[in-house]
Amino acid sequence: MQRRTFMKSLGVATAAGASFGILRHPRRAEAYWGEWPADKLDAMIPVERQAKNVLELYLYGGMSAFDTFYAVPDWGKNDERFLHAFYNQTQTRFGQCGFGNELTEAFAEDAKGTLVHLGPWVSPLRARPDIVARMRVLVQRHDLLPHEGANPYALTGSRLGSPRLAGVGASIQRHFLEQPGGLRPTPYAYVLYPGVEFPTDNVLAASAIGLHPGSARPLSVTVDPNSSLSQLLARPSVGEGRDDYDAAVDHYLAAYQQRFRPGGKGQLTRSAERSNFEFAHFARRGAGELSSVLSADLFEDVAGTQCNDMSGNDKPRMQARMAASLLTRAQDQARYVHWIDGGLKPNPSAGHDTHDSHVEDSSRNVSHTLQCLADIINAPNENDPGKINLDETMIVINTEFGRTPHRQGQSGLNHWPQGMVNVVIGGPITEAERGIYGAITEADGFADTYISPAENRMLVMMALGIYPFSSQTFAVGDVAGGVKNQAEAAQRLRDVYMGLKL
Repeated sequence: MQRRTFMKSLGVATAAGASFGILRHPRRAEAYWGEWPADKLDAMIPVERQAKNVLELYLYGGMSAFDTFYAVPDWGKNDERFLHAFYNQTQTRFGQCGFGNELTEAFAEDAKGTLVHLGPWVSPLRARPDIVARMRVLVQRHDLLPHEGANPYALTGSRLGSPRLAGVGASIQRHFLEQPGGLRPTPYAYVLYPGVEFPTDNVLAASAIGLHPGSARPLSVTVDPNSSLSQLLARPSVGEGRDDYDAAVDHYLAAYQQRFRPGGKGQLTRSAERSNFEFAHFARRGAGELSSVLSADLFEDVAGTQCNDMSGNDKPRMQARMAASLLTRAQDQARYVHWIDGGLKPNPSAGHDTHDSHVEDSSRNVSHTLQCLADIINAPNENDPGKINLDETMIVINTEFGRTPHRQGQSGLNHWPQGMVNVVIGGPITEAERGIYGAITEADGFADTYISPAENRMLVMMALGIYPFSSQTFAVGDVAGGVKNQAEAAQRLRDVYMGLKL
């Protein structure tokens, strides 16, 4: 049975059909947004292989590939590059952190047949063979050196200034909200920010909606003990008169809607702004449901330590705790959580942006964040209902760019979008897909086989069963490889980049 036929056979009527019809059927389209066209189903990831939800970890500031997920021990020995840019300091710090005896661990061959290792700061994941067994490293490359341009591109797949620039959470929120029976006041997509300032780096692009309707915006949550969100959800400004307030808004909204019925008859005239307000009012009415999802205890402070460095405010641990709670709920479960990570003790430049103190900061911050990630993933036979199951959840590790294969100054590394990596774990990725797509060259550290940020975003959508091509998202031209149409583009994303064995 085709997916569209199956969904229609459910026969579920929702308020979305009446109140938010403009969101469901733009231009009188019959399919729900993000549904696969009937003639493209052969290119879709099979339903039984799709992820139920996605956790994306974004290492804000730029994570080096060469001491994490793409370490080649022999590269740079003679000229102090790659892993050897700070080799002695790396060895010393590795021992101080108690990560084990071997600085690196063989992982897989890249597209050129080079054996790539997992580096020292990935040790928390290396200690979990069950996680590594379902890991696929995707070499990536782009041409934007500043944070201001690289962050929007990595977060959305669109360049700054594009009208369709939207975080992938917008596509996910919209898709599941507009499914039959999908209307609910609690979000399907969240973006978790660490409670630090982002004055110019455009990290807030993760919450952008581009050409999507307002109902598609993921909920932005500042994960900080000083966050007022859990208190605001109680709607203290209306006090005990909450029902009267909502009833008054209902009355005025109904009167306003009548202005969109020509002659007082027929269907409401289409209006994006009216539909956005209707949904906002609907969501406000459901604030009580959201307050149970984002309970006050999820904002409580946690103390953390890594590599003998301590912090009284462990944001990565708090964000991991909240992500696990949102993704494993029995009701109102999230489909997508975007964890914007700045590290245990962010570098003064911004998060993981190690223009100086690279070894010290990366050994502490990258490894600590990955330890927090590993701690919320069920180990084999653990079956903790509050932890992530890799059969259901796909994890994405993303960043705006890598770090140079050569030193900047005495202790740092500069921005390096020319050769970087992203990682996908679990969900559609099994042991059969474990490995590497792409390759970086030893000569200059440039990637010569790689995916783009736009292709990365499309992979996330496809993993959840969402069609990635539309006027609000991506086009065939955003996929490399000389593909001629949407079906070929989707097949390349699935078969080549994801490496799915179907």
